Amino acid sequence: MFVQNRGLLVFLALGLTLACPAGETTTTTLESATALFDERRYAEAQGSFETLLEAYPHHPGILMYLGKLAAKRHERKLALEYLTRALEHSPDNAEIQFEQAAASGFYAGTLGTNLTALRYARQASRGLRRAIELDPDNLDFRQGFIDFSLEAPGIAGGGTKRALQEAAAISERDAVKGAFAHATIHRATGDHEAALLTLEELIKIAPTNYFALFNFGRCAAESGQRLDEGLAFLKRCLELPAPDQAPPPAHVWWNIATIQKQRADRPAAIAALREAVALAPNDRRIAEDLAHYAPEGV
Repeated sequence: MFVQNRGLLVFLALGLTLACPAGETTTTTLESATALFDERRYAEAQGSFETLLEAYPHHPGILMYLGKLAAKRHERKLALEYLTRALEHSPDNAEIQFEQAAASGFYAGTLGTNLTALRYARQASRGLRRAIELDPDNLDFRQGFIDFSLEAPGIAGGGTKRALQEAAAISERDAVKGAFAHATIHRATGDHEAALLTLEELIKIAPTNYFALFNFGRCAAESGQRLDEGLAFLKRCLELPAPDQAPPPAHVWWNIATIQKQRADRPAAIAALREAVALAPNDRRIAEDLAHYAPEGV
């Protein structure tokens, strides 16, 4: 994947042995560290990549994964720093370009409304376009640009027009993902009815698509439309493993609670909120929802 130092890559793949403080040895390789990341053993992966970085401070793959780990901890500035360093050493790597652009966009979102935020948002837009140029058939890159475009205004390189262009490009390559992309745009622009119809057709084609099931349920919860179907689809999500980057089970329960409130089933709504809080005890929004809806002792 990275071509700047093939000898180093081969060496890392075969195994880099480093001394432990106690005199023992452990084998840390790029392959083993990446495996930890893929298995979502993020704390262990962090230590492995940090160890590798000490020996190879300019390796783009190591820097990229440290950036991705920082992003998962919502350390936006640190993530951008790692990914910018990675991009400097591998400017034509599509994955690094995409991750760096995404980090720029997330960092812009922490800066409020000012010229600095606008500069980082524009940097994100340019980087996302570049990632797509480097790998035009990567539909995750195009979906990422849609997500950015729906958040960022036209002046920052976003906007609905750009999102629709990417959705059309996705549809040309994959009908299922294209349908999901269009549903995302419908929901973001407030057309929940169109989003629900599109997601309904998608679920008929792919009945275990976690993202389609969750988004139908969320659209139902937000709009108050088709509540029974939304509830059924959210419950189906709980029977499936959550894919990487999917909304977590806590958010499934939270949307179930929102639907149960609208169905006037107070005990079920409270039970769902308690499930959500148990799964995400540090999510202040869910905790506040439970506290307001069911004050202690009520």
